[in-house]
Amino acid sequence: MFKKIVFPMISGEVRLTAALFFLLAGLAVSTAVLAGELVDRVVAVVNDDVITLSELEEEAAPAFARIRAEAPPEEVDAAISKARLELLRSMIDHRLLLQRAAKRQIEVSDADLDAAIDRIMEQNNLTVEQFREQLATMGVSEEKYRTSLRDQILRSRLLSFEIRSKVVITNEQIEAYYREKYLQGNAEEGYHILQFGSGWAETGRSASKEEALKRAEQLREMVMAGENFNEIAKNYSDLPSGVDGGDIGTFKKNELADYMWQAIKDLHPGEVSPVIETPVGFQFFKLLSQSSDGVIAQAPLENVREEIRATLYDQELKKKFEYWVKELRENSYVKELL
Repeated sequence: MFKKIVFPMISGEVRLTAALFFLLAGLAVSTAVLAGELVDRVVAVVNDDVITLSELEEEAAPAFARIRAEAPPEEVDAAISKARLELLRSMIDHRLLLQRAAKRQIEVSDADLDAAIDRIMEQNNLTVEQFREQLATMGVSEEKYRTSLRDQILRSRLLSFEIRSKVVITNEQIEAYYREKYLQGNAEEGYHILQFGSGWAETGRSASKEEALKRAEQLREMVMAGENFNEIAKNYSDLPSGVDGGDIGTFKKNELADYMWQAIKDLHPGEVSPVIETPVGFQFFKLLSQSSDGVIAQAPLENVREEIRATLYDQELKKKFEYWVKELRENSYVKELL
């Protein structure tokens, strides 16, 4: 059994999530889909560049396969048409970003790429041979993988230049958010919890139970030393909640699994639980707030400052990115020809 691969944040320059790697697994489907005869044509013009039907169909093959497998037969054609159009627009945006990067003379050298791959292998405790076996298992060539990774790094560098450097979260914003969300007496009844999980084999990226435990304990130590729980969960958690920085929301006592209740019941807001073993691996939790019988206990501001900063930063970054892409499209020549 091969370990799953996670893409860590690389020296603050680029955050590469495991989603990138596993999306590439879809490339294996593409060859089969495109094996039949396909009359190629241009489906979009993006300034001086074009996107062809074969490129679109190759990119869309994994999504189309899922739709055919999961959608009711009578809805398949409509679902595929919708997915094709959405993906084309995503590809257009990606081309615009790459063109903008070229205009800004932002590049990713082979040395940059090699260093990024070395960090990915180190983070996942993989040798070069194991890494290549992972790619082969998913039917992705090393060249294709490097191209996709290069595009992701290039995109991240461009966004750092164009957007991230302009996003500033002030202490006043953090304090206002804290007053609104933590001090207004409108907290939802229950326990607001952050969650981190480390699994092995089918449930995580570690090769063994012992390795998963060691990994969970090391990452908990990082949180206890002041690292941002949200960022740790986003980059390293094996649970679905990692996408949301480990934030699973607010639960009443009777809604919590017994192992989770036992882990948090003695915590004060802002505290982190020990690592515990659960049916899906090893986990630890942070209690943000609790509300019972109208009495609200909140974590002190300093205990949640970085979580609030990360939340506000992500919100502002998303807003600025959407506006920036919209403006980029409006100032470019884009024609859809589906």
